[in-house]
Amino acid sequence: MRNRSVAVRTDTQYAGPMRAYVDESEPGGGRDHTTYVMAAVVITASACEAARVDVRAATPRRMRKLHWYEALPGQRLSWLDLLRHAVSVLVVRYDGAVARTECRRRRCIERLAHELELRQVHQVILETRGPARDADDRAMFDALRDRGIGKELRFEHASPSDEPLLALADVACGGHVAAMPAPHDLSSALIVS
Repeated sequence: MRNRSVAVRTDTQYAGPMRAYVDESEPGGGRDHTTYVMAAVVITASACEAARVDVRAATPRRMRKLHWYEALPGQRLSWLDLLRHAVSVLVVRYDGAVARTECRRRRCIERLAHELELRQVHQVILETRGPARDADDRAMFDALRDRGIGKELRFEHASPSDEPLLALADVACGGHVAAMPAPHDLSSALIVS
């Protein structure tokens, strides 16, 4: 079991308040209970609207949201270019013992909260998973704050149809799992177990 730290800084400069958009992936369609991937795409508040415009323009009409696993291979390559809006892209990967999905997710969230706090990100937007699962996440964030992790982070959930920038985290997860080439080294990750 190991922890390894890798984060990718893009050419976008750190300027002003930063937000992190977070999504997850379970490689193997949820049948691999030893792996879980979570990505955070950090964007300055001032760059968000331009990034939203680009994500909407890249979303095919047949899709209600831009989603990696519904895309054609050529679309995936072009979508990786959308990550140019990011200040940094962080990928946290659980590689460990067999564990329930929520346990693997909590391990990833814990490390991600720590890494985002180090980067002075104050707002974190996660894709909603429904009222019950969102409540589980809020309980996790409260427990982390009680332990002194993520005290400065504000967490919220949003639907990808309401917040297109969540698609960037989906692209980062998909690019990591597929080990796609990009200007970002998406094949690397922060490893938790």
